[in-house]
Amino acid sequence: MYVASFVFIANDLMKGSVYLSMSSDARVRPVNVPLPFMIKFRDNASSAVTALSRNWQRSVLTMTGITVGVVSIVTLIAIMKGVQVEIRKQVEGLGANMAIVVPGKLDENGQPNPGALVGISTLTDADISALLHTPGVNASTVSPVTLVSGLVEATDHVKGKTASALVVATSREGVVLNPCRLKSGRYFNDDEKLVCILSEKPARDTFGDVDPVGQFVRIASKDWKVVGVLRKPNGDTGLGSALLGISTLVYLPLNQVRREIAGSQINRIVLQTDYTRPASQTVKSINAALMKTHKGHEDFGVITSEKALSIVTRFLNLAQDLLVLIAAISLFVAGISIMNIMLVTVTERTREIGVRKTVGAKRSDIFLQFLLEAIILAVCGCIVGLVVSKAACFAIARLTALTPVITGAVIAEAFSVCIIVGVVFGVMPALRAARLNPIDALRHE
Repeated sequence: MYVASFVFIANDLMKGSVYLSMSSDARVRPVNVPLPFMIKFRDNASSAVTALSRNWQRSVLTMTGITVGVVSIVTLIAIMKGVQVEIRKQVEGLGANMAIVVPGKLDENGQPNPGALVGISTLTDADISALLHTPGVNASTVSPVTLVSGLVEATDHVKGKTASALVVATSREGVVLNPCRLKSGRYFNDDEKLVCILSEKPARDTFGDVDPVGQFVRIASKDWKVVGVLRKPNGDTGLGSALLGISTLVYLPLNQVRREIAGSQINRIVLQTDYTRPASQTVKSINAALMKTHKGHEDFGVITSEKALSIVTRFLNLAQDLLVLIAAISLFVAGISIMNIMLVTVTERTREIGVRKTVGAKRSDIFLQFLLEAIILAVCGCIVGLVVSKAACFAIARLTALTPVITGAVIAEAFSVCIIVGVVFGVMPALRAARLNPIDALRHE
């Protein structure tokens, strides 16, 4: 019985498994050991690392292409992700129940018609009256908005300084809806004349560190007294609020603008809906009310906070895809470089391949070793690229208004793409090495 157990053990050691017999009467039980494939994979991987380390300078130069590609793609994606996160915070700051009525019908993607936004508006005072009595709409927040063209120019001791701002005329409640609270001064009343409220950026551009409250600015050829200044948006680094226009707004009283500026029209209607009612149900009520005032013509659109966020996100995703596509060209070039270097390596190591085949190495062993060399080059280049990308994002966050965000998904995608590059561009050199005739290879000088 002991002899039989020894025979089983010796036989299975050659196959890659081991059996232990505790006694003559005990059952033979297997013990986990590496499978033959895993042993072969480990040996080939070790041979690949050794071969690459022998020509480490060439390996480093080959990895450089992958590193540049990874740095370009990961950094661009991180920047766009950071912008999306910041914009989401700004939109959420407006309130999940915020809604905006715009002139012109929305397209199938929920986006407004750009021409309708700047042309003759289809919104009227009748729409305001209808919305005040619409179920689900907070009547006290319904605020018409009129766009006013022109620069903002300081008129006092800093005369000549101008600011590019989004000037709008609205009610007091329309200003209060802005998530930025007052930094100094007060809100204006609806019946006040020639007064205004500046957001943080126009106030800084025109008056610098001087408090603008009590000063005058010239807008549309008229002087307006500054009665309030809004704070910078919470957690804002500049870009998100700039894209949404929150930090560049200048508010004028709507009633005064209608008296002073000819041709004023309602370009937007801003409102808040009731939290206790489903948003979709409230939007349907708003659409129904406005369809009556527009006599059945759907020449308006209702944009909710979530829809506005999806519009901006869709635009940023398109820009991100375009930039990544451009940067991906460097990865393709890096893959070509890997294939070229691996083909040169096969030629240089032809005799070595012949010796390995002579002592029993199979085609699959040669193929696997050279394929692993290409994959290792790509993965090492990816690791270096990720480290450089992290450092680049840190520097960008410190030196600019951008806040790049590197997510785990981006890292996983980078590794996956680099492995694919290594496999795709490593197959041809590996096949060429595996198909070499051992006799001809041994004769190679």
